[in-house]
Amino acid sequence: MKTLILIFLCLPIFLLSNNIHLDKGIEFCKSGNIDSALYHLNLIGDEVTIETSLEDIFNKNYYQAKCYDHLEANKSAEYYYLKAIAIMDSAEFNNVDIYLDLGKFYQKIRNYVGSNEYLTRYYEIELGRLGQEAMTSGENESKIDSLEASIETMKTNEKKLESDIRLLIVLISVFGLAFLVSLFLNLRNKSKNDKKANS
Repeated sequence: MKTLILIFLCLPIFLLSNNIHLDKGIEFCKSGNIDSALYHLNLIGDEVTIETSLEDIFNKNYYQAKCYDHLEANKSAEYYYLKAIAIMDSAEFNNVDIYLDLGKFYQKIRNYVGSNEYLTRYYEIELGRLGQEAMTSGENESKIDSLEASIETMKTNEKKLESDIRLLIVLISVFGLAFLVSLFLNLRNKSKNDKKANS
């Protein structure tokens, strides 16, 4: 029973261990500590498991490529870049920075055809994204303009309504006063007629 409890307590640590290695590997790679980065990245397997997602495997290969690129181990860098792209292309996530990095890598080793291919991919995706953002921005701007026009119309209608209410109050006052004057005159005439009839 104690063994079973110990397994359940330790299981989360084992499940998170690959992510910890991935995070450390990425952190070391970004800071230029290549040996430590490769050590942690190599501890992560290449198969999807409970603790390792396809995106983790992509990141492992991508950052291995960046490390080997930094070391100028060109064959290894190219291998891991292409492997990471193959993983990404088979999945539903997208990291376009890998195209830029691979394009620059090919440019550095004077493979201008490969460089052109991957830089073109990168810029096509980025231009498409920027175009989409511009279109969304344009749609938002037209919505704002439409909203401002609606607010102006509402303000105009509110002023007209206030003016109509004032006119209605004046008309009610005039008709009320006319009714009171008419009532007063009728009562006065009736009173005069009653006096004449009595005399």
